[in-house]
Amino acid sequence: MGGGARDSKNSGPKHLPCIDWLDSYHRTVVTSSLVHGVYLLQREKQKKVNLQAYIWWESFGFSLAELLVNEDDSSIYGAVFKYNNYQNKPHFGMPPLYMIAFRGTVLKSKTWLSDLKEDIRCLFNNLNKGSRFQQAIKAIETVLETTETSSVWLAGHSLGAGIALMVGKTMTKRGFPLKTYAFSPPILSFPLEKLPDIDVVKHLLRFAGSLFKGTVAVLAHLQTQEHDPRIAAWTPYLYVNPSDTICSESIGLLKYKKIMAYVGLGKFESLGAAISLRCLVLGVESGEPIQLLSSADMTVNMNKSDVETTNVLKRPWYKLKRAHGLEQWWEPNPALRANWESHNFRPSEPRMD
Repeated sequence: MGGGARDSKNSGPKHLPCIDWLDSYHRTVVTSSLVHGVYLLQREKQKKVNLQAYIWWESFGFSLAELLVNEDDSSIYGAVFKYNNYQNKPHFGMPPLYMIAFRGTVLKSKTWLSDLKEDIRCLFNNLNKGSRFQQAIKAIETVLETTETSSVWLAGHSLGAGIALMVGKTMTKRGFPLKTYAFSPPILSFPLEKLPDIDVVKHLLRFAGSLFKGTVAVLAHLQTQEHDPRIAAWTPYLYVNPSDTICSESIGLLKYKKIMAYVGLGKFESLGAAISLRCLVLGVESGEPIQLLSSADMTVNMNKSDVETTNVLKRPWYKLKRAHGLEQWWEPNPALRANWESHNFRPSEPRMD
């Protein structure tokens, strides 16, 4: 659950000479670029070469304040960036004073084992039991000692998106709702969204899953997450591509959540979402699923990924790599950005008659 974007000659996006922090696309470019910078920091450390990672944050006015380093292998999995001249620099909208960014899985010789451990935690909904999560919480608590909640943003890609969402949810429960940007967040359930385009059938299958899991929860007296109004008010930003098997199901789950809320079965849907069949079958204690969100703003890139190989066997891998990567989210072409769809859900949305 990783795979950062291609380097684009390590130049970083150059088509935004001035950042409008009120513009959702501008925020998307900046947050995805800083996450990509974390990937490059780890590659620089591992290969002992200068990839000019600093360009990916300095070009937007940020400086590197702290590295988040994994305890097992000393690999860099995240970073704290600070916005320069926060008080004095003129800008449109209010930028973050601090941005905490997390990379995804890097399957290289010096990182694959520790990253795989976090992937397994993700598989069993126990990301909040890992050292990366705990270290990230401490870094955020330190930052919040000197600034207000609205000045701290989170961003992550793939596994890093999962960490960002879990950290954001945890801090929100403590009374600190942090703006959170999650690129290709892992949704570890059967990708019904990849089935033929018959939404009614997909939603019936999701309903059957919710019914089964809800029944099991009641019969087995399983404890589930209680509704928290603070979480309901926290709305993370999700970025997904329907060609990305790792996160495509989040599209269908958001649509399903809206339908269930519309017919008055929102609590039933949440009950099913809180239970992992995988953990029930294996007899493993399950934590809180990443996809258990009360609300969300989702951007879906509907553009088809170009296949950069003539090898038929490699095409599915290349397609997935492009659909899962970060580069798509600093797309400079307005015509391609017109194919980005916006979806959102709020638990307090009025019912439409």
